[in-house]
Amino acid sequence: MSELLMRLGWTSVQSAVLVALVWGVCRLLPQLPSATRCRLWWLVAAQAVLGLFWSSPLELAVLPAPVAVIAPTAPVTALPAFDAAVQAAPVIHAASAAETATMAVSWPSLLLALWAAGVLLMLVHSLRGYRASRALVRGATECTDAGLQQALQLAAEAHGLRRAPRLKLSAQIRSPQLIGPWRPVLLLPARELPAMSADDLDMALTHELIHLQRRDLWWGLLPALSQHLFFFHPLVHLAAREYALAREEACDGAVVAGHDHCRHDYGRLLVQLGVAPRPAVGVASASPNLRSLKRRLLTLQQTRSFPRVAALAITALFVVIGVAPLRLVAAPPPPAPPAPTAPNVPTPPTPLPARAPVPAPGPMPAPEPPAAPAAPVAPRAPEPPKDLDDGMSFVTHGKLNIRQQPAQAFVLMGQDDNFVDASVADLKQARRDAGGDEPALWVRRGQARYLIRDPAVLSQLSRSQSDVAALGNAQAELGNRQAAIGQQLAQVSMQVTADALAAVDVAAVVNRATRQTGLDAAAEANQAAREARTAAAKAVDARQITLVAREQAELGREQARLAQQQSLASARAVREVRTAIDQALASGKAQRLRD
Repeated sequence: MSELLMRLGWTSVQSAVLVALVWGVCRLLPQLPSATRCRLWWLVAAQAVLGLFWSSPLELAVLPAPVAVIAPTAPVTALPAFDAAVQAAPVIHAASAAETATMAVSWPSLLLALWAAGVLLMLVHSLRGYRASRALVRGATECTDAGLQQALQLAAEAHGLRRAPRLKLSAQIRSPQLIGPWRPVLLLPARELPAMSADDLDMALTHELIHLQRRDLWWGLLPALSQHLFFFHPLVHLAAREYALAREEACDGAVVAGHDHCRHDYGRLLVQLGVAPRPAVGVASASPNLRSLKRRLLTLQQTRSFPRVAALAITALFVVIGVAPLRLVAAPPPPAPPAPTAPNVPTPPTPLPARAPVPAPGPMPAPEPPAAPAAPVAPRAPEPPKDLDDGMSFVTHGKLNIRQQPAQAFVLMGQDDNFVDASVADLKQARRDAGGDEPALWVRRGQARYLIRDPAVLSQLSRSQSDVAALGNAQAELGNRQAAIGQQLAQVSMQVTADALAAVDVAAVVNRATRQTGLDAAAEANQAAREARTAAAKAVDARQITLVAREQAELGREQARLAQQQSLASARAVREVRTAIDQALASGKAQRLRD
């Protein structure tokens, strides 16, 4: 919820800046082609939609104040630290009914509900316009004039269209209209058509076919979507209107450039068509209002050309600097100076160990049995620092920086475990500032320290903290199970080795019996050896080893999956804590601590 509101806010700001830039370029360069202005205003709509749905905006480090850096965090094992009072910390009590009601209607929820309601109203309005356009198409009659149909087909082929749109006549319109991006239908006014000359009809049809050739009905869906999503942003609506007007001016310029008639005749046709409302899912030759009609007539009078390379360069510049979602963040702090190194002290040479005496020649000793494979060791977390306060152990999740101190830090002290993004010094300072055994959120911004004890804020963050802790405990339990299975696998391997050594001893007995007592004793010894080998084969249960190894591999995959879930949960929890900190600082719920 907070992330969506943040995206709406940042995208609104960037859209306002981009609208100002495009408007300034269009004012400074009045001879800029209408097609280029159409593309620039379309890029404004593209930036608005991308900014809302792009999950990872590009960060620009230009702000002086530090901003939180969100990073996935890993669980840290039990830290022997702090006083024993934290173990007996009481559970965060549930909020009262009044507090719960206040949290349920908090301002982020209210803003998000208002935004969703506005988008829904815009969607209902667009659906009504779409139904009205389809009703207008259904009420029109098919054109039976074969000459007009043939002229439309020839004009469509001249503009590179595979097939001409359907041609219908409607008594409810006063100017030609092209409706529908999927199955376009060209509507002609049934009442004004007999009074139009052949040249005027040719120019009107050419205007609509150029719309179809440029795929304006498809490209226009994105500005319409931006208007729906940012219904509250007047500059986004301005960009959509300017895009529609520049699109009509671009088609007017194409008609005049590729037509045998002069600009005066086409301007007279625009005045004759007059003003008519624009269809919901289409375009019309007539202007939607008098202001747009005046601008179209003034644009026809411009005859100076603009360099094509310069127009492409301006478009590419706005694509590079304006479309990608941006977010302003603080510059990273300067690196800390390196610590002074101690002078090199030569170390005394290590005396060589005494050599063992060489044994006298004699019979070779029996080879020692092979050692059993070592049991796999469960993954160990980094060792906790030893300079913390003595007296207790507790579990800490998050990102604990042992060597460096980040520009910002927080310590969320809960009942049995903590969630941190801080250094060891911050961890010690948080316990000293908290003082008691009540849950609290300790914050450091630069050199300023704050303490947040508001129950609503802590209760809001307790769920994310519990999720991270539960995933960490599940990982620890899987590690213990892996260690137990490893020990079981080692015991089975040792038993297999012992059985193999027993078979070797029996074979040695058979050899000695053969040399000493003759064939009868050798036969008995061979029988004993076969029985011993049979017993050893029964003892070797390869299937058990396979099953144990398979179970261990399955636990490894499960642990990897839990690690990924914990990484995502930790990143989400860090974002929620950062957002809660910003809200608490803005609302005055954070207590400033003094040294």
